[in-house]
Amino acid sequence: MKIAGIIAEYNPFHNGHRYHIQKTREAGATHVVAVMSPSVVQRGEAAVQASHDRAEAAIFGGADLVLELSPQWALSPARDFARAGVDVIARLGCADILSFGAETADVGLLSKALEATEKNELNIKKLMSGGLNYPQAAARACGEAAEIISGRNNILAMEYLRALKNSGIAPLAVQRTAQHDGAEPQGGFASASYIRSRIEAGGVEGYMGYSPDKGGLSFMKYGERAILWRLSMMSREDYENLPYSENIAGRLYEAARRANTLEEVYSAVKSRSVTHSRIRRAVMCAALGISRRDMFGQPFARALALNARGAEVLKICRKTARIPLASSLAELSRLSPEAKRQAELIELASRLQSLCRLSTERITEYEKSARIIK
Repeated sequence: MKIAGIIAEYNPFHNGHRYHIQKTREAGATHVVAVMSPSVVQRGEAAVQASHDRAEAAIFGGADLVLELSPQWALSPARDFARAGVDVIARLGCADILSFGAETADVGLLSKALEATEKNELNIKKLMSGGLNYPQAAARACGEAAEIISGRNNILAMEYLRALKNSGIAPLAVQRTAQHDGAEPQGGFASASYIRSRIEAGGVEGYMGYSPDKGGLSFMKYGERAILWRLSMMSREDYENLPYSENIAGRLYEAARRANTLEEVYSAVKSRSVTHSRIRRAVMCAALGISRRDMFGQPFARALALNARGAEVLKICRKTARIPLASSLAELSRLSPEAKRQAELIELASRLQSLCRLSTERITEYEKSARIIK
């Protein structure tokens, strides 16, 4: 048995993700465990499909067990997102490989680029203080590694390598099949960004491998007014207590009091050194009530979907895992005060995602259980 971990969003699950899992198995993995973002994703939006629906699609697409990443870490920048995902995989106590997609599918080159960023950390910070964002500053400071650092998935891959140090888990880089946020399909593959932009109208099923339930799709435009109302209720102190809000809390507070759309909020806060993704994540944290005190370690991992091989992994985890695993959020929420709070955030994220659909869901996350695929 050789167990591979994958950290993903599957927003939505598509042919590129299926290809990634296939290549992971070709590299020797007999069992694949995915740690997946919940109802909110790192780009600072509600996921286009409910967590259990995305997890089920991943099982049909080749994964064996899908576990849930907590909302506060799903809404974190690349370094903390990667660290949180690797933390779950490592605490299973039985993973052999971490597989990830990258523009540069060479772990040696990615490792050298990571070493370059670590060596030039002070210079990177200096460039950022001069107005550059992290990808720009890192690329400029690291000379020969600049081309590798410029790849969006390469940056995340490097953070996976950083988080894997001393874990005993081997990295596996798989070549991406489509450009990150690519505007056009390439062969039988399309980026998740392309699919999201067209999924409501239909016609992307060929790039997904299945037909999604259109009634279950979520789009930020439907929940925008609710989010703006929530933002307008917050005090300046509330904004200052948001995670990763340094240098933008005041601008967020002022923008939220005047904006009629979320795009107006983003534009008012944007600067050369602040990316749109960072602003969107801060807005989503504000909408969910996530503060700095919520940035604690993950007290559990909820199972969203599994098949027979996934059940084999869970059986092994009963002996090896250093993190509680279960499918019942109600059960997990009773483990500790931190577990109760994480469960609350999972439920709040699900409610917000439901508000971004034309028809809201009436069942809570506490009433759901893992989907077992035979």
